[in-house]
Amino acid sequence: MVKLWERLKGTADLPDVASVSGGDLERVRDKLMMLDVIRSAGGEPQYLIRFHGIDFERMNNQNCVGRFLHDAMPAAVRKSGLPFYHQVVEQRMPAFGITFVDSEADGGLSYERLLLPFTRNGQDVDQIYCVLTLFAENNSSPFEIVQKASRT
Repeated sequence: MVKLWERLKGTADLPDVASVSGGDLERVRDKLMMLDVIRSAGGEPQYLIRFHGIDFERMNNQNCVGRFLHDAMPAAVRKSGLPFYHQVVEQRMPAFGITFVDSEADGGLSYERLLLPFTRNGQDVDQIYCVLTLFAENNSSPFEIVQKASRT
């Protein structure tokens, strides 16, 4: 995905979101989340979920399209995860981050995310594409651990 981002960017500061085709995203579709960057006067940007693949839905046990990311993120991930999104908006560059979550019964989980900024107007970060991968420390199904934790 980083190579795609660099190719689409060319000599511009940011790639135009209109230059992305569906075929470009097919291999990461299940792990992909597309977010609109919503700015308000004086506040931090918020991230409206425009699309997410099945993996994000399984992590949250629901479809989160149309919700703000901070409302959809599990509490254990929100505090350490949201700064990655702010960094991408501020620096206008891709970012990779890992968030570790302890799960007493089943070992830890880690959320790995690659965030790629895109523009509509050639200047501002208007959208972020996120490729999100969930790993279980004990090699079990990370989605089973998340679902079990959400029931307790």
